[in-house]
Amino acid sequence: MFLKIPYLFFKSLDIMKSDKKIIMISIVPVFIGFVCYYFLGSYVFGDLFKMGEQYISQKFQVDGWVSTLLFSLISILFAVLVNWTFFIFVSVIAAPFNDLISSRVEKKYKPNNVLLDSEGFFKGLPRIFKNEAKKVAFVILLSVVNIIIGFIFPPVSFLIGALILAISFIDYSWSRNNLEFSVCFKNIKTGFLSYLLGGIMFMFLISIPILNLFFLPFAVVFFTVIYCELEQKNA
Repeated sequence: MFLKIPYLFFKSLDIMKSDKKIIMISIVPVFIGFVCYYFLGSYVFGDLFKMGEQYISQKFQVDGWVSTLLFSLISILFAVLVNWTFFIFVSVIAAPFNDLISSRVEKKYKPNNVLLDSEGFFKGLPRIFKNEAKKVAFVILLSVVNIIIGFIFPPVSFLIGALILAISFIDYSWSRNNLEFSVCFKNIKTGFLSYLLGGIMFMFLISIPILNLFFLPFAVVFFTVIYCELEQKNA
């Protein structure tokens, strides 16, 4: 299955391009993300970054190349942290739209599935946001544990991080189909390499500020396609 990753990537792209409603739904979280970047990004990367620069220069009285290297590393870590915080924030807001995108993709594999109307969409918002809150808390907890692991086994930490990212997108299909933990675990076990490779790929794609807003809905399509392909294969 993992050998089909390039094929699944382009298949996901074709599905997204062929379904205009998926593109229309995707525009909403992308627009929200741009607004957040515009209003909050200028403050975070402007005023807040200068405050951090002053704090670091006061706390670390080091001159020469050591000071430059230390400040550069801390600056990069800060930028990565801010980027991921933005991404998580936008992901939470985009959750209802991501769920709609995932359901439309699954509909192509399961024609008998019923898509939500506007009434069903609004009724499902509390469930989606509740599930998203639990997912974010779970991902943050795993990420903290993963950071600790990173100090001991960096390569393992990288792979776990990729898998955590993949799970955050597969969960839309899991929660919509009310799958039990044992079934979710079996799904991960069956498609482990596919999910892992997909997670690694999107770890790099969503690390790009602003552009990651466009990769967010595509990641939902991609991982839903993998989930549906695995279901068909194991049916």
